[in-house]
Amino acid sequence: MRSFKSQIRLQKFHVDEAQRRLAELVQLEDRLKEARTQLDAELVDEQAVATESFEANLTYGTFAANLVQRREKLELSLLEVGQSIEEAREVLRDAFAELKKYELAASAAADRVRRTRDRTEQTRQNEIGLSMFRQRAK
Repeated sequence: MRSFKSQIRLQKFHVDEAQRRLAELVQLEDRLKEARTQLDAELVDEQAVATESFEANLTYGTFAANLVQRREKLELSLLEVGQSIEEAREVLRDAFAELKKYELAASAAADRVRRTRDRTEQTRQNEIGLSMFRQRAK
């Protein structure tokens, strides 16, 4: 039973670590999505300025090319983070399944101990009852 407690504690640690890692990745994904939204807003703002000003219109092409590169890098990062999130979810599922195995094994061991104790107690009570019956019968 003692070994189950230490294994359960270790597995809970692994589950907690996997949850933390997953949370970090989800936060990173959220930040990348926010950056993508900001890029889109920056593009709209720059387009408005370029339509109003001839000088800004001259540099808009360079800006747009740079923005496209930044967006491609962001999209690539989002894909990588998405894959990492799926991997982290799989690690979390595995860690949780392992934790459940140990918890079920500990529960089964505790049930065996309880049944053995109950059986021993019942046998003792039966012996007491029989001895009392024999004493009365005499």
